[in-house]
Amino acid sequence: MSRPKYFTVECADDIVIFSAIGSIGGLVEDAARTEWDALLNQVDATDAKHAIIDLGALDYFGSIMLELLVVLWKRVGAKGGKLALCNVSPVGLEILQTAKFDTLWPIELNRELAMKAVRS
Repeated sequence: MSRPKYFTVECADDIVIFSAIGSIGGLVEDAARTEWDALLNQVDATDAKHAIIDLGALDYFGSIMLELLVVLWKRVGAKGGKLALCNVSPVGLEILQTAKFDTLWPIELNRELAMKAVRS
């Protein structure tokens, strides 16, 4: 895979951590979906069953990001895992609350708390 433009991925034992790194405006591009699909394939290729999305680089996001979250949630759920979000901006938190996604996944202040949340 070429150098990521929108997301990075790392593994920490049984957790895959996705970090947003690109401009949210770019998430409407097909390239973002292509990159996300490649990252999801990495999830499938690992033994990790949980996932964390670190949204610290994004002030806001829209429906494309929400769709990507749901896809990842379903993917880790199929492995018996959990999803948590962290480093969400105030605007991002409002978006998640409006969509009622805050009732689906823990939203934590930082990665460490998110790691505890998915392992609990």
